[in-house]
Amino acid sequence: MAVMNKMRENTHVILFVLLFLFVLSMTIGGLVGGADITHLFGRRPDTIASINGENISYEQYSNFYQQQIETYRQQNQKEPQGYELQQLESQIWESLIREVLMKQLAEKMDIKVSKSEIAYYIFDNPPDFLRTNPNFQDDNGNFDIKKYQAALNDDRNATFWNYIQNYLIGTLPYNKIYQKVASSVFITDEELRNEYAKQNQKVKAKYILFDANQYQVADSDIAEKDIENYYNQNKEKYIEEEKRRIQYVLFQVVPSASDTNEVIDFAETLLDSIELGIDFASLAENHSDDPGSAQKGGDLDYFERGMMVKPFEDAAFSANVGDLVGPIRTQHGVHIIKVEDKKLEDGKEQVRARHILLKINPSNNTFEAIRDNANYFFEIASEEGFNVTAANEKMKVDTTDYFTNSGFIPKLGMQNRIVGAVFHSKIGKMSRVHYIEDRGYIVYQLVDIQKERYKPIQEVESSIRNLVRQEKQKALARKAAEQFRAKIQSPDDFIRLAEQDSLPIVETEKFAIGGFVRSIGRDANFNGAAFALPVGEVSSVVDGLRGAYIIKSVEKESFNEIDFTVEKDRLLGELIDRKQRTVYNDWYTNLKDNAKIKDFRYMFF
Repeated sequence: MAVMNKMRENTHVILFVLLFLFVLSMTIGGLVGGADITHLFGRRPDTIASINGENISYEQYSNFYQQQIETYRQQNQKEPQGYELQQLESQIWESLIREVLMKQLAEKMDIKVSKSEIAYYIFDNPPDFLRTNPNFQDDNGNFDIKKYQAALNDDRNATFWNYIQNYLIGTLPYNKIYQKVASSVFITDEELRNEYAKQNQKVKAKYILFDANQYQVADSDIAEKDIENYYNQNKEKYIEEEKRRIQYVLFQVVPSASDTNEVIDFAETLLDSIELGIDFASLAENHSDDPGSAQKGGDLDYFERGMMVKPFEDAAFSANVGDLVGPIRTQHGVHIIKVEDKKLEDGKEQVRARHILLKINPSNNTFEAIRDNANYFFEIASEEGFNVTAANEKMKVDTTDYFTNSGFIPKLGMQNRIVGAVFHSKIGKMSRVHYIEDRGYIVYQLVDIQKERYKPIQEVESSIRNLVRQEKQKALARKAAEQFRAKIQSPDDFIRLAEQDSLPIVETEKFAIGGFVRSIGRDANFNGAAFALPVGEVSSVVDGLRGAYIIKSVEKESFNEIDFTVEKDRLLGELIDRKQRTVYNDWYTNLKDNAKIKDFRYMFF
């Protein structure tokens, strides 16, 4: 690659530049007293976040990050990867913010933990995570106080109890804050009765639906003024947040010829081992990359033509029983095949075979070579320009569509770190090299910024036209429903007039107020109106999601006072817990919204 050759030719220049930058950094450090250059650049160079003026260093964040990743490994017995890793990183970031904000608040409120409190929770009232520890439970899974006390008195457990003590010192202040916030919650008897009714009381109803979709509204019935009025009255719906667009060069990570040859050589070695008498099934269990068959010694059972990829199929059906075939290349990798049986069934030839699959993956050397190419491109493009270098090196440049700060980049998928950097960049700014899992290395450049705006009416006219059409259809449905309802003078007229006008009546099954109603779904207006009706009565026109309804109550379960008394304590616990969590979450959201949080992760990743 010409980029690599040019870089090698200029190695002495690059080394001189690096030496100059090193000396400059030492000089700056001496001027300001060590490595603190805060006053020159406005922030410490190792600050990854600032929360209400408290700087979080990269080292602090890294330690916190590694602890959380290790916890994930222990809980899931695997490494987080791809989108899962990005989600975990977002959760870690939010956890860090929460921890710092709560620590700051605890200090401000002078909330402390005494030795007697620690002792109480260790000796007298162990937290749930200790009570549910299998080491402290009996054979039935119940907390065993004798086992617990024995562990407390065993000097060999000193390290464990020291850990528990430190954990309580760290978490109890937050528990106290939670209790302070949640202590304002109380539940009235009316709330309890409503919750019981919501969960248990049911009704049955009959209804006539005036379906909005049955009323046609032509384009000619929708005036431009209707569209303009809707747009102006609902303009906030059409705010479009800031978007950005990048161009990028992708250095795909694909196996090299050397990687392929290495796998083929290993396949040949396995073949030699089988020829020497080593058990095929044992080798398949230990070496095959096919998770479906490896644990069965590579056994694929019987298969017909068309069930396997063609090169594999051709090799298996061409061989004789007992033959070893391979190495065979397919899109899945390299195969060694052992044909164990052949038969005809329903006139179709079938083969039973075992196989060993060796996938061809990029080696570490391949990764390093491709990363080097990306780094060389970056170095040259930093001097000569992104597009010039791409053209000179005949590199394909892709451009994304506009994207928001949500983390998703068209063509590249979820890329939180890259998006974070893009939204702190300037037009023309080129990135350093980034790795995208399962894709390769990219170097990108911000090419355009579309500021927050109201979408022009021309862009949303089509969708607004459909919304206006739906409103007009619902208005026509309501008008028809009102005309029908006006004819009903008594509940008995409901069925008689519906039959007279050939209007279908549908009877529901019993449903709860927040429940799902067949053919209707979850429609709060419909459910609310049905519950409000006395049995036998007919509703006024009810505006629903699908159109207009007229409802007649058929059956309504009475409020069961005896059952309510039995369920009251359980409901009280549920409601208090739910309401406390809601109040606390709202309180924390407000605390966070009013905090001054600065995110500098884009400068490190």
